[in-house]
Amino acid sequence: MSGEAPSWREITTDEYAPRIFPETSGSAQWIASSDRVYELLKGQHEGQYRLRLILCEAVDLKRGPNANALWYWDYDAGPPAITCVAETWIQAKDGRRRRVGENGFAR
Repeated sequence: MSGEAPSWREITTDEYAPRIFPETSGSAQWIASSDRVYELLKGQHEGQYRLRLILCEAVDLKRGPNANALWYWDYDAGPPAITCVAETWIQAKDGRRRRVGENGFAR
């Protein structure tokens, strides 16, 4: 290997969220979702790629009067293990992206 960092692989919740497993129900959806997340993280751990999670405001932002589109924890990101990705970004409804900092807020 040339010492270069692996290329980025961008993912969205459409690749692993419980909602994409309609053939199952209840906790089986979360188990299937978690298995998919662990599969993705394994590839990152093995150096195949670096994961960049893109949370989409139009799809993943939790509904409610106090939802903050710039705060990671107001998004339905799926299983907790997904926080192990190399980077997380929030994509606004207008298409602009902001990187999520260590404090959970998008810059």
